[in-house]
Amino acid sequence: MYHTRYIKSRPYAFTMLLNGERGFTLVQALWQLQLFLFLSIGCVLIFSTAEKARPFEEVNRFSQMEWRQTVLQLDEELSRAAAIRSAQGGKALEYVSDQGRVVTIEPYQEMLRKRMDQAGHLPLLQKVKEFRVRTNQHKAILKVTDESGKVYEAVFFIYKGVVPTS
Repeated sequence: MYHTRYIKSRPYAFTMLLNGERGFTLVQALWQLQLFLFLSIGCVLIFSTAEKARPFEEVNRFSQMEWRQTVLQLDEELSRAAAIRSAQGGKALEYVSDQGRVVTIEPYQEMLRKRMDQAGHLPLLQKVKEFRVRTNQHKAILKVTDESGKVYEAVFFIYKGVVPTS
């Protein structure tokens, strides 16, 4: 009987080649391509999830839409008001509504609120840092500063006149 000590060695698909052999089998190339695609898609999913979480930052900022809505609402109410005046040294706006109720627009904590007859309040605008009011002959000028320091201004024309500041 003839015996030999030669053992045929085959490289396996999932192991690196030994003994200085260079090159890959097709299965190794496909395996590495699959690993690369898996990691790439994983990174894309992580970044897209982080991007989707970003809109929640918008909630913590001054809202342009809320500002426009407040200006439109005040424009309508002030056009029907019987009397308008600046109060608290220009830090609040008071007017008598067409129903005879005294309405106050004033800052409270980080918001601008509306109070009727000094009872309760209705939030008008969030994330407000400063609120100033100036009134003269037939107009009222409101200046609102948001938390980032940006100033918004609205001018309201008054048809029934301004009551002098007390």
